This record gives sequence, C-alpha cells and structure tokens, in this order.
Amino acid sequence: MKEIEVLVDFDDSKENALDVLSKFEFIKEVDLYDTYYEDPLRDNLKPESNLRINELFRVRRIGDKCLITYKKNNFEGKRWVYSDEYETMADDYKTIERIVSMLGLEEQIVVNNQRRYYKYNDYEITLDCVEDYGCFIEVEKMSDEEVDVNKIKDEIRDFINTLGLTNVRELNVGKNQLMLAKKLGRTDINLYVKDVK
Repeated sequence: MKEIEVLVDFDDSKENALDVLSKFEFIKEVDLYDTYYEDPLRDNLKPESNLRINELFRVRRIGDKCLITYKKNNFEGKRWVYSDEYETMADDYKTIERIVSMLGLEEQIVVNNQRRYYKYNDYEITLDCVEDYGCFIEVEKMSDEEVDVNKIKDEIRDFINTLGLTNVRELNVGKNQLMLAKKLGRTDINLYVKDVK
C-alpha cells in the first residue's frame, strides 16, 4: 500500500486549527503512543548521519491494542516522496512489546501524540499534537494502484492551501525524525521541502 501524504506545520494555534478543520467530517480522537525501534545488528532501521530514515519499524499503542507498522520510505534525491506501508492490528500490546524485546530491537524514539481524524472526499486529515513538540496537520491518500505520486501530492498541497492556515511549511521529515533530532540536539537537518504557498 502506498502512503501518499503531506505533513505540514503552521503558525496558528491549536484552537485556530480546530476551527479550520471543523468544516470536515470528524471521525475520532485518540491518544497514540508510538515507539520506533532500531536493530543493533543491522543498519536498515537506523537513521543515516543526516537523520534520514529509509526504513522504520513502529509499534503504536492505542489503549490495550496496538498497530505494528513497517515502512519503506521512497525518496527523489533528498526529498521524501511516499512510503510503502505494511500495517496490522494486534490485540495485546504487552505481548508485542515482549516479542520486540526478545528479537533484540532497541527503542529509538517515543512519540506521544493526541490525534484528531477528519475525512474529506478521498483524504484522511489529521491534526496531530505531539507532546513536547507542537501541532501538525497531515493530509493522506492511500493507494494500492500505480499512480502518479507527485501529481497526488500536488493535489494535496493545493487542498492544504485552501485551509487558510498561517505560514504553512511542508515537512521533509516525519514526527519521529523531529523528535529524534530534538533528543540528539541536532539542528542541522533539512526539515522542510518548501513553503506550501
């Protein structure tokens, strides 16, 4: 499954963002506890020196259940374009946590996130408020077909422009990379693709 999305930050308050998103169909609000792991014996789940992450393994806790996710990120040069995403639900978070530990995977970063889901046509829109970081909007379209990813991303950017948020910037990294950069005190990574204007 191709995960085609645009993640942006903005200068508006959370309250203003909620007001902007109130015109769309509200789906649900959840607290997400995401743990990203790396393998000490292999490099594929480790960030490069510039913190670019090519592959990731995440366990997302939602209450007592969890989602297990593997993503392979696809880039054009230095720019992230989309991810091949494989995800499945598991009923027992503690068992998954134990399995991951027994496999020898090590915690890379934890992202605590309050997420509100909205729907508009083929788009899933989320407002993510990440603990100890800030708020983001993500607009996503999933596809299991061969599609023009750049065309879809341009359509998503055009949609984001209609929201009327202030000083919108498209991120070239995920929330896990932002938190990892913060944890490591790294300010030298290229966060943005471009202004979405």
